[in-house]
Amino acid sequence: MCNRFPKIMLTALILLFCVQYTFSQKSILSMKCEYVETPLSIELQNPRLMWQITSPFNAARQVAYNIVVASSKDKLQPETADIWHTGIKNSGDQLVYYSGNTLMPHTKYWWKLEVWLNNGGSVTKESWFETGKMSPSDWTASWITDEYDTAYAPSPMFRKVFDVNKPIASAKCYISGLGYATLSFNGKSLTKNSLDPGFTDYNKRVLYMTYDISSILKTGKNCIGVQLGNGWFNEQTPTVWNFHQAPWRKRPQMICEMHIIYKDGTKDIIQSDETWKTSTGPLLFDNIHIGATYDARLEQKGWNTINFNDASWKRATVTKATAPIIEAHIMPSATTTDTISAVNVKKINDTCYVFDMGQNFAGVPFLQIKGAKGTQVKLRHAEMQYEDGNIDQRNISMHLRPRNAREVIQSDIYILKGEGTETFIPPFTYHGFQYIELTSGKPISIADVKLQALKMHSDVKEQAWFNCSNSLLNDIYAICKNSYLSNLFGLPTDCPTREKNGWMADGFMVQEAGMINYDSRNIYAKWVKDMVDAQSADGDVPGIVPTSWKWDSEWAGPIWDAAIFIVPSLLYKYSGDEESMKNIYTTAKKYLEFATTTENEKGLLTKGLGDWLYYKAITPVDFMVSCYYYNDNILMAKMANILGKESEAKRYEEKAVKIKDSINKYFFDPVQVSYGNKTQLSYALPLYMNIAPEQYRKQLAKNLNNTLAANNYSLDFGFIGSMIVPEVLSDFGYAESVYKMVTKETLPSWGYWIKNFNATSLFETWDVNRNIGDASRNHPSMGAISAWMYKTLAGINTDDDAPAFKKIIIKPAFVSGLDFVDASYMSQYGLIKSSWVRNGTTISVKVTIPVTSRATIILPGQEEQEIGGGDYKFIVKEADVKTK
Repeated sequence: MCNRFPKIMLTALILLFCVQYTFSQKSILSMKCEYVETPLSIELQNPRLMWQITSPFNAARQVAYNIVVASSKDKLQPETADIWHTGIKNSGDQLVYYSGNTLMPHTKYWWKLEVWLNNGGSVTKESWFETGKMSPSDWTASWITDEYDTAYAPSPMFRKVFDVNKPIASAKCYISGLGYATLSFNGKSLTKNSLDPGFTDYNKRVLYMTYDISSILKTGKNCIGVQLGNGWFNEQTPTVWNFHQAPWRKRPQMICEMHIIYKDGTKDIIQSDETWKTSTGPLLFDNIHIGATYDARLEQKGWNTINFNDASWKRATVTKATAPIIEAHIMPSATTTDTISAVNVKKINDTCYVFDMGQNFAGVPFLQIKGAKGTQVKLRHAEMQYEDGNIDQRNISMHLRPRNAREVIQSDIYILKGEGTETFIPPFTYHGFQYIELTSGKPISIADVKLQALKMHSDVKEQAWFNCSNSLLNDIYAICKNSYLSNLFGLPTDCPTREKNGWMADGFMVQEAGMINYDSRNIYAKWVKDMVDAQSADGDVPGIVPTSWKWDSEWAGPIWDAAIFIVPSLLYKYSGDEESMKNIYTTAKKYLEFATTTENEKGLLTKGLGDWLYYKAITPVDFMVSCYYYNDNILMAKMANILGKESEAKRYEEKAVKIKDSINKYFFDPVQVSYGNKTQLSYALPLYMNIAPEQYRKQLAKNLNNTLAANNYSLDFGFIGSMIVPEVLSDFGYAESVYKMVTKETLPSWGYWIKNFNATSLFETWDVNRNIGDASRNHPSMGAISAWMYKTLAGINTDDDAPAFKKIIIKPAFVSGLDFVDASYMSQYGLIKSSWVRNGTTISVKVTIPVTSRATIILPGQEEQEIGGGDYKFIVKEADVKTK
């Protein structure tokens, strides 16, 4: 008895330690407001609060939560909370709409979250969010500009000296500079070569930035300095897209407010008005398609500091707002993310060198140079090179309509001041390139030149990783990611060189891949608002968003228009975002009313772009656009149901049935079990959209696979097919065929680009030599194949029953050409992993599921399994894979 007591006590202590250790390992990983951690400018009265949880227990789940919101951290308790207290809610929800007291502008709110899991105990974490301008009337500042008009090229600069005479508790700067703005205080820049705020239809909506300047201001006098760039707001050089004729076009202008809260509780606002001073300086020209001209001899040293003499500067001119809506820019900034060094430098002659940066990307040059005062250096950027080493701009220059010899596509000019080593980074522009040609007005030694490049894109956080045993597949994955980033600048674009346009289909085709690889949710949510702004009075939408309104892109047609349905649907699928559906709903409804006026006598559509830049096979346009018309109504019905509009949903479902029946009547051959003209895409599209009658679906998929096999597993489609054909084949059990297709190195294929052109980015068209004058070498539209790698090879998929990976399907494809696959994805609810390795006669599968999610595991030779969060390992027999 005496000997047992210490053992019992020891066991109890060990158990107590284990319980305490377990609770210590359980935690809230992240807390976000409107999908952002600690945002500075929330403008919604009912913002969404969301969180992630981790726990060492498999099958753990959240059973309750409690949220407290307070005006200060010391009030962040249930009994003292003065803003909102949910009380304990028995719920597994991890996305909750705030519904407390009215949120005030320019205010910091603290929130504390406590969650309980089913294995007992609770964990807490604190965070905060700040509100921005809750309504346009919260602005008291004036829009200001200078005395010049749109034709004047030099960039305007603005400055204001103001006093801070008491200790600061906090300070924020709210600023919109159109088209772009750089901001500095006391000579220190706050913007890292950014291209902010984001591009919009400036007659409908403009965005403003919010900066925390609490630690930057000093006691006494301070100086704010702002420089403005033209961007898309004042496109001076004509292009085929006619943005130089956009209805919003004006001389760059700005609005700014600095809100200072002192430690004694008093407040002060410094705002833009006619007392600000303005001038121009060394930036003589800036253009989004061409580049910048900078004469360093004209620099006004210290112009953005308190001691600068601005007696020669003029007073700013008060002007009008261009749009009724001004709202916060809450997506990641389009900014510098990396520095690239040249891998080779070729001397053409004493005044010309060509730098090979080793990869094709988007960005700007970073020049450090010594030389005589007045020496002019020109930097031209290109994706291609002639055999003699000179750059080749033939594939990027065709859409520019230059007014003079200076206006050369992707060219920057720097004029030296002759003061030692000088640095030049062209502002308010970006280029797409691998090669930079440097030419000088005088002979120059390469020893006096250091030329690097700054990679630029929207600074989205990477959230997925993929690796496998096939190096070509890894290379394809890498170039997909590179081209996606190269074309992400506050909206998804088509190329970083000649266009930079938000083509609608180009954007939605790689949205899923993009949202898997990067946290780009808020960019697409902003783009949905751009779509709302772009709708014309008759209900139609343009193929490019934002649009200049002076160039007709409506001919792009229904497939491109479908972005207004697909983009918000994917936002809901990957992030649970219902707000984008609410924002687009009226627009989508009006569009479908318009579409009915364009139907033919069969109730189908006939016009628009089809499978853009196909290889050889031309899938009928009328068949394709009618299929997308059907899908529009299906997605509209789903949006209506999600938003609680069941009666409207039924109407769209009924319309979809009519369209489906017509498609099957006029395009389906039940004898041949084929659609259209039997192209790969003709077989795949009605399967992808669930148009094909159920009894024919398996045979249709088999015929698709036979068609691919008969073509030696070579693809034969364009943009649309690159997204649809691989997914359909895989869904019907033909992942092996897709793998053979994707890993080919002959024309046409992704591998062909890599093997024959050393491609580091995706190309616009399979055969880039077919029409070299119109073939971008950095175009994201064929990039959906990286999503296929996650969804098929790793088998990571969402379950339609719950968005944002609250429910997950893990169904990897063990294709015979691979020895291993390793993939992971940081979903909204936590990290998902799926990896597998071949071990002779078996395959070892490892899976990680977020703690509060659930998953269905589908493996060959095994019953489907339902699992909760945690880490799992499974063994699959090779014999079962081969049998399947």
